[in-house]
Amino acid sequence: MNPLIGMLVNQLGGPVVQQIGQQIGADQGTTKSAVGMALPMLLSAMGNHAGTPDGANAINQATQQHDGSILDNLMGFVGNAGAASMGGALLSQVMGGGSQNAIASNITQQTGMDNGTVTQLLGILAPIAIAAIGKFSQQSGTDPSSIVQTLGGAGDSNDLIGMATKMLDSDGDGNPINDIGNIIGKMF
Repeated sequence: MNPLIGMLVNQLGGPVVQQIGQQIGADQGTTKSAVGMALPMLLSAMGNHAGTPDGANAINQATQQHDGSILDNLMGFVGNAGAASMGGALLSQVMGGGSQNAIASNITQQTGMDNGTVTQLLGILAPIAIAAIGKFSQQSGTDPSSIVQTLGGAGDSNDLIGMATKMLDSDGDGNPINDIGNIIGKMF
């Protein structure tokens, strides 16, 4: 498994997903499923946005502001009532326009959660993803200006998201979302 994806999966174990579910008012099973869908979509959208100079700059700034320290007390972060609103502002910064609504709509259709709940979930997950990217960059010695390489530019067959998709798609159906849900499910 890709180290960045592994870092995120390890951080989002049972108690954290349960706390996120309590925060957004959803049961643990639905939350786990939605998290499993949301993370690769968020990372992919960030990777696409990072393929533009403005997007790369925005993500560099976000990783400098969110250096990974929230991962040291993730339960405290997801238990904070303001976590979703903090992440909401971050989402537009790191994903560009339109991606957030498309992701929320997709997850709403797949899980049956209402759009507002999914938007809250994305707001909680965005700072966690950015923190993991920041921490991963620090640990790997990646220069923040090369965050595009860390996330993977759109259309690059050797990009992080493409590799993660291939590695996580254990049943070979071209859709890693169900496989990520299974990985997260095994953590409980």
